[in-house]
Amino acid sequence: MKKSICFAILAIALSGTAGGIDFTMSAGAGGFIGGHFTRYALSADGKIDAAVDGVSQKVNVEVVSKQDIDQLNGGGFLFFDATWVEFNLGMLFGSYTYGQTMYATSGGEVQTGSKEPETGKGWETMLSLSLLGKYPFVLNERFTVFPLAGVDYQIALVQLRQVDGFKVHDRTDGIHEMLDTNEKPYTLSAWNALFIVLGGGMDFHFYRPFFLRTELLYSIRLQTPWEIDNLKRLKESVSAPDPQLSGLSSGPTLKIAAGWRFYAK
Repeated sequence: MKKSICFAILAIALSGTAGGIDFTMSAGAGGFIGGHFTRYALSADGKIDAAVDGVSQKVNVEVVSKQDIDQLNGGGFLFFDATWVEFNLGMLFGSYTYGQTMYATSGGEVQTGSKEPETGKGWETMLSLSLLGKYPFVLNERFTVFPLAGVDYQIALVQLRQVDGFKVHDRTDGIHEMLDTNEKPYTLSAWNALFIVLGGGMDFHFYRPFFLRTELLYSIRLQTPWEIDNLKRLKESVSAPDPQLSGLSSGPTLKIAAGWRFYAK
């Protein structure tokens, strides 16, 4: 499903040709700053083992799980541009605060978990690979503008967390984080992430080969392997066949770069 969405977006972005635009190639480097905000809410009807009048039995429960994350990102990148396609290779450093809650109620009484959220901080380092389709419009000899659409795939290199009041820990240490549904520590690939990216940009040409580029992008993240595995865990732990997940994980990014255009002789 993810691959189908990505291919469809790229096909739309890359279809057709920009009439009157000469094919050129360029490359450059720059930096970026952005934010990413996750607001997930999950609800499910399930069953858990609970003591009723001193007898253990299955009890129908309503399960609620919420996750709020506010993240600030920054980093640098290299780009390669072939007029209608832009490739970026970047390094992202993120710092965030989070709050997460999960509990199950029956008849208004909390049977397991707590309504009080767990809060803390986290840090991550990601290698970013993005492929964007672009359609340039030359306004004059100085300015070119272009819409953008494509995908960004981020590979986790570092994942750290600090629950309030405790030490910073590596999320793959198998001690401070829950094990996966196969009872093994999570690996870094559990936090690899695929994003759908939309936005636009502008080139300002100082003189023939040199230009400045600015881009404003908005990225929507699809579920990570870690989130998918935790959803599977919830289904199994409370016998919830059809949990309902709502919310969005997304955010803006501002990029500024200097580039050099290679003209055919």
